[in-house]
Amino acid sequence: MVQTIFRIITLRAHITIFKSNHILPRISVCMVLNIYETLNELIEAPGVPGFEEQRRKKIIEQFSRYCDTVSVDVIGNVIGTLGDGERSVMISGHYDQLGFMIKNVDDKGYASIVNVGGWDKRTAYGLRVKIWVGDGPNDYVIGVISAVPPHVTNPSEREKVPSIDNMTLDFGASSKEEAVNMGVLPGCTCTPDARLDYLGKKDSDLVIAPSFDDISAVVSLLVALEELKKDPPEGLKIHVVATVQEEVGLRGATVSGFNLNPWVTMNSDTTSVLAPGVPASKVGSINLGEGPIICLGPAFNRKLWELMMKVAEEEGIPYQRRGVPARSGNDSWALQIARGGSICGLLSMPNRYMHSANEVVSLKDIENIGKLFAATAKALTTCDMPHTVQVFKR
Repeated sequence: MVQTIFRIITLRAHITIFKSNHILPRISVCMVLNIYETLNELIEAPGVPGFEEQRRKKIIEQFSRYCDTVSVDVIGNVIGTLGDGERSVMISGHYDQLGFMIKNVDDKGYASIVNVGGWDKRTAYGLRVKIWVGDGPNDYVIGVISAVPPHVTNPSEREKVPSIDNMTLDFGASSKEEAVNMGVLPGCTCTPDARLDYLGKKDSDLVIAPSFDDISAVVSLLVALEELKKDPPEGLKIHVVATVQEEVGLRGATVSGFNLNPWVTMNSDTTSVLAPGVPASKVGSINLGEGPIICLGPAFNRKLWELMMKVAEEEGIPYQRRGVPARSGNDSWALQIARGGSICGLLSMPNRYMHSANEVVSLKDIENIGKLFAATAKALTTCDMPHTVQVFKR
């Protein structure tokens, strides 16, 4: 029976203070990585693209337990580095989330909103949200995206879902002045008011919450760091990167891929799986709890995905495979071609009900993706993966 997953290890950690670039002395800590609680901590912090500060602080704290250095670049990517080898490997997942932004507040105290990312409008209608009016964890007011009762709509209207920019946000204000006094202004962001929980029984492997896309993969990065910290691969410099603004155009990955110029990039993002109304013809025979999805296609290097499969089999890590014939739709698409290009691979995270307020993932999958990241990185030190431009003489 798989419950919340624990590992106990002794680590040395340091924290980089980014304003002054001063590094505090390392301190010995005894850390327990609890996947469920770490998910909960990160999900509770908002991370709408461009407004990821609260979530970023928590990721910096987590990375600092494992990494030799932790830094934040100008766009907001959190970069944890382990080792000082000549060849650079980047392992990544994005930490921004889908959300909404207030566009206007009318004289009666209602707000109009716009989508930030690809939120499914069918799941937005009637959604309870937190409107963030400050920088602290409690600096929010509760609102609801108003839904018109069926009693006052004609039959044809009941079958239609308005676009998000035609929806109204009600947060209890009776005037624009009252809204201003509450701190609700144009530019405030909104996230679902939903919490992490087990799906079904309390000892379930499946958990439910918003923003598993892609905070679940960020927790997989921590699992990978834990494994790599115990047995660092020689000759490599590992950059574990929590990227920003994936949901609005792969921006963080574009910047980090260019700046770090890695030899190999391995990314994880969530993807849809079999579910009611989601047939295998659309997503393949992919299920929750059956392991990482190793992706094959033009964006992914054949030698790398073959290595991932070989390593998974050797380590006893279950995996699934999926063909991705065109763009991947996630950070991998940017990482493959950033700067001089990289040997790119993608381990997708199975996610049921993606881009809704109640996504479902497996704790086992989170752990196994992290383990496969780490094991593949170690295998790179002994494989024949090319690491320079190949020149063929006539």
